[in-house]
Amino acid sequence: MPLTISKHNLKLYLSSIFIYGLGLFIITLLPNYQKNSNLLTYPTLLFLYLSYCLLGAIYYLFINKHTTTNKSFIIITCVKRNLTYYFNKNSTTQQTTHIHPEEKTAFLFLLVKFFFLPLLINFCYNHIQELPQLITNFKLFPFLLSSLFMLDTFIFTLGYCTESTKLQNICKSVEPTFFGWFICLICYPPFNSIVGQYIPWGANDYATFTHPSATIFLQITVIFLLIIYVCASFSLGLKASNLTNRGIVTKFPYNIIRHPAYASKLSIWWLTLLPNFSIPFAIGMLFWTIVYFFRAQTEEHHLAQDPDYQQYKEKVRYKFIPKIR
Repeated sequence: MPLTISKHNLKLYLSSIFIYGLGLFIITLLPNYQKNSNLLTYPTLLFLYLSYCLLGAIYYLFINKHTTTNKSFIIITCVKRNLTYYFNKNSTTQQTTHIHPEEKTAFLFLLVKFFFLPLLINFCYNHIQELPQLITNFKLFPFLLSSLFMLDTFIFTLGYCTESTKLQNICKSVEPTFFGWFICLICYPPFNSIVGQYIPWGANDYATFTHPSATIFLQITVIFLLIIYVCASFSLGLKASNLTNRGIVTKFPYNIIRHPAYASKLSIWWLTLLPNFSIPFAIGMLFWTIVYFFRAQTEEHHLAQDPDYQQYKEKVRYKFIPKIR
């Protein structure tokens, strides 16, 4: 019996190969990427792309029987429709340049993926490469710190690499507002470095007090808060992703407060500011506290469009601190 390949599946596959390849090419041209990337980041991105080329061919051409579309195909269809309209303005055929909601979601989700995936791979490798030296010159606190950060960035890397109905992490929607994007992106390179030129930063994970007992208490508290932070990432699992709704998570610690990661991160920053406390540093930390408050606000406004989140919000009434609304 001759092997038959669906033309539609072939279009889905080629659309993905083209869009991801284009994204990879653009990423390598960005100045910040060229200057600040770990040496292993580009080879990893290339490996992921080539792996997708192989595994995607097997899936779309020989296995897939149900998928009718994907985000890459949606984008190409949208671009094709709008280009056809642009070059046939005098045509009597009724066409439109309107971007449909699913097309907007596809565009924005791939933009999220192309921005954050290289960044998280870079972060993850940086933490992994710290571990051998920390093991050789073993000190518990720095080792735990790097290990936990490595786990966190690895989880988010997996989240940005994957999207599948079988994995239950399909992107339902993406933050639609400019302010929501702005308040998120200024927390990450290269934008946080630009902000840092004007806003003083005094927090330091390795800060110490004069008294050793106070330092030990600080370090224990930081590790405890960081464990909660990483637990939040584990709860998100393959749904981990900024600016998106990929399904509502209600497991610990999200069953206690709605923003456990932000609460933990801000608590760590304020605590590690204390040994070097100054008015300028406090003003700088207040600025970042306000930034993360608005990140939470824009996320909730976005997620509130999902009935599942409305139900979750009714059950978990506390935003940052238990018992305080």
